[in-house]
Amino acid sequence: MAGTPAHPPARPAFLRLRSSVLGKVLGALVVVLVVSTSVTALVDAHLTHDAVAEQTAEVATSNLRVLQEAFTERQRTLTLSLRTVGERLVADGLTEPARRADLFARLGVEATNLQLDQLDLLNTDGTALADPVSVGKVAPVLPLGRSGQSFTPEPTSRLLRTNDGRYVQSVPVPLGSGPRPLVLLGGLRFGDELAFQLRRQLGELPNVVLVAGGRVAGSTLTESAATAPAYDRGVGGRPPAKPQAVRLDGVASVVAYVSVGLSAGDPVGGALGIALDDPAAPLDRALGVRRLLTGALLAVLALILGWVLFRALTQPLVNLAATAERIAGGDLDRRFVAQGSDEIARLAGALEHMREELQAKLAVVARQTAELQESSQRIVAAQDEERRRLARDLHDGIQQELVVLRMRLGLAGDATDPELLQAIGAELDQTIVRLREVSHDLYPAILRDRGLAAAVRTYASRLPVESTLAVTPDPLPRVSMDIESGAYFLLCESITNALKHAAATELTITLSVAGGELRVELHDDGRGFDAAGTVAAAASGASRRGGLLHMEDRVRSFGGHLSITSAPGAGTTVVARFPATSSAAEERTAPPPPGGSYLVPR
Repeated sequence: MAGTPAHPPARPAFLRLRSSVLGKVLGALVVVLVVSTSVTALVDAHLTHDAVAEQTAEVATSNLRVLQEAFTERQRTLTLSLRTVGERLVADGLTEPARRADLFARLGVEATNLQLDQLDLLNTDGTALADPVSVGKVAPVLPLGRSGQSFTPEPTSRLLRTNDGRYVQSVPVPLGSGPRPLVLLGGLRFGDELAFQLRRQLGELPNVVLVAGGRVAGSTLTESAATAPAYDRGVGGRPPAKPQAVRLDGVASVVAYVSVGLSAGDPVGGALGIALDDPAAPLDRALGVRRLLTGALLAVLALILGWVLFRALTQPLVNLAATAERIAGGDLDRRFVAQGSDEIARLAGALEHMREELQAKLAVVARQTAELQESSQRIVAAQDEERRRLARDLHDGIQQELVVLRMRLGLAGDATDPELLQAIGAELDQTIVRLREVSHDLYPAILRDRGLAAAVRTYASRLPVESTLAVTPDPLPRVSMDIESGAYFLLCESITNALKHAAATELTITLSVAGGELRVELHDDGRGFDAAGTVAAAASGASRRGGLLHMEDRVRSFGGHLSITSAPGAGTTVVARFPATSSAAEERTAPPPPGGSYLVPR
């Protein structure tokens, strides 16, 4: 190995642990323990919550029975009081129309004595008398019959809405036994006073909510809403059959209802409700804290146990992984070592065998690569020398002989036919021109004497299309002659392809030396082609004699890189990169193309 590359800086211990096998095992153990504990805690919490909710429902149901009995007792007391008053009115003959004034006075006295909030005398159909008789603090909305139904003066408690929007618990009592007896209607307010009274009967622990027509008629809540809480969760406008969990005044509560007092004007009637603080809410919070603490404790225990138990198991794997990283970084002399005869030891032995085989094969590849490169350079040098010899022979041999022959023909012009001699002289002149061009194209002297930029500039000036040459920096630094020759002939072959196959009309040539690299770029505006498909076909052997493959082989022989970008109708860009090594003593050039020398396009 030429040298061992620098290793990356060591990562923190936490990051190494997270990406190691030990970290994964510990993480899996922690996850399993936490998940199992969480599932167990959730099931336990759910069962406990259900048990508490069931007990809360039983408490709510018991309190509702107390409320319903109090409401019924209130109805019985009110009914007996009204019947007694009615019997007295009938016995005293105050129901006669002529004694209406005495009746009105008597009703006022009775309402005060019985502490009634409402006392009215109505017709049998629930409408007011021609001369209304009403005493008390409130008056119901008349008539009392439901929509499409007649009023039935049954002595049962019902909720009636008053003119001021409140509700009363009223009981109708018929006066007398005639065909159309009058009806004595008395009632007590169904509001906050009753709610607080019922709460006192329950021991002032729960809150009481009175509902009439789906709206709150009375409540002991601090912030009482107009709509009864959770009342809309029932069926058909009636209250829900089971207790409901809601938040009242910012507190988790349980609300339960029981229907009472079906109103003559309201088919839904009313309901008595009770609101208890939900004991499951603090229980859930306590269980949640317990779950967090339990999960954290188990996670810590899992980390400690995992570290103790799995450290010994995973340390050999950690050592193997560290050795593999060193080998991947280029240190092939690092050996895989493991003691024992278990699976990890066998794995270490197999990896060590693979390392030795890889090291041996890399040595063979390196030796073959060096030999191949030397062989390629020798071939290139021999071809270059042959090209120079041919150019020298053409220039110093055949060309000089033709010049001498031309001079002799000129001296012999008077002794022979002048026209024939002139024709021979013209042919010799054309031959000399062609020989000069062939000599220049085989290996232009300007490339050897003045460098790549001058040779390309001269070559571009003879092209039959418009061309642009950009040199960076200018003047372009000289590099080794074999690199300049390879770049020059690669550019000539690319230009020939652009003119011959792409029908290009404009060329852009760029030469640059930077960062120890010679970059040659040619862009044409020709018809373009599918570069990816053509290169793939050439690489697979479908077109092993293609120009693109020869161009790539030429660049690779110098340790360079070639890229060709093209698309149909978008032109072609050829970019070649050569190592820009400086060596003025070398005189090698790249080999000619497969078809022979590079002739200037005409």
